[in-house]
Amino acid sequence: MKNVIDLTSLSYHITGIERFALCITEEILKLDKKNEYILLFRNEVYPIFSSYIDNKRVTSRILHGNHKLLFFQVIMPFELYRIKADNYLFFAFPAPILFFNNNIFNTIHDMGRWDCPETKGLHLFYFKTTEAIALKKAKHIFTVSEFSKDRINKIMNIPLKRITVTYNGISRTLVNSNSNIDIVRTKYNLPEKYIMFLSTLQPRKNLKLLLEAFSEIMDRVDYDLVLIGRIGWNVDDLIEKYNLEGRIVFTGFVADEDVAVIYKNAKCFVFPTLYEGFGLPPVEALALGTAVISSDSSCMKEVLRKQAVYFENNNKVELKELLQSLNSFVDKMPRELDRFQIENYSYSVSAKSVLSVLSKSED
Repeated sequence: MKNVIDLTSLSYHITGIERFALCITEEILKLDKKNEYILLFRNEVYPIFSSYIDNKRVTSRILHGNHKLLFFQVIMPFELYRIKADNYLFFAFPAPILFFNNNIFNTIHDMGRWDCPETKGLHLFYFKTTEAIALKKAKHIFTVSEFSKDRINKIMNIPLKRITVTYNGISRTLVNSNSNIDIVRTKYNLPEKYIMFLSTLQPRKNLKLLLEAFSEIMDRVDYDLVLIGRIGWNVDDLIEKYNLEGRIVFTGFVADEDVAVIYKNAKCFVFPTLYEGFGLPPVEALALGTAVISSDSSCMKEVLRKQAVYFENNNKVELKELLQSLNSFVDKMPRELDRFQIENYSYSVSAKSVLSVLSKSED
């Protein structure tokens, strides 16, 4: 059986969905020594996969193009039609609109375009159209939580038997990091005591709520707030306003090996998100021994289970109360993943689920 895996998204910023594609593909290549794989890259092979490409069982195709929309919706489908394979797997973004095949396996990480749209006008129309077509034409769909599976079923009327949950996992680079806290503290200007937030800084992550809540109680707590992540969209004014407070640190992007030590030394991880398909950062925090406060939005109670303290989604009063009284209860909060999370939030486990689906589809 010959499988094509789209890894062209790795040429852009590595966020949650790109990391999912990277990690689950790597595990598939480790687990499956029988089938053939063609890995698609944009402009160059992503370094991690160089050691897997033997030009026999695992080969690569490098596609070229700079304009993102033109590359994905014109150049890529043209090249895909030239590759004869049994299955076509898309783990980051779904298959291009113009590529049709009976054996497309798409991944939809969430239904945020319908449930919690951030873009408007033509952008929203484009994203909803591409995802709707992807869902309808896929032989099978992978998604990252039972919540997202249910939303795909209800919104697009896709039968549950055509959807498989493949959870996110913890990066080995994160777990195996041995960065020195003193060096990292100096590098990113970290305070001695802090709570933290990590994600691409964009409206759906509800950064505004956290900044407002913290700024209103910061004169009554002995810790600061550290915000980690690339700046997304519609947050520039917000960052400029609160960057003047002195008690709030914006680090920008931080490499995994440094992120790990920042997690480990935080008093608490706070996740005020409005909507998620999975919500990996608080899971990473727990895996590294850090307590978590999270909104109860979308899938968060499913994913974090009883290992977090929750506040009502978008409720600033509840969040302020938790932050103000944090010192009194933080030592009693969970600081680890439970057995279910340890056994299931693994790219190896999810890769086995993917291979099982492919095997059944072959019958």
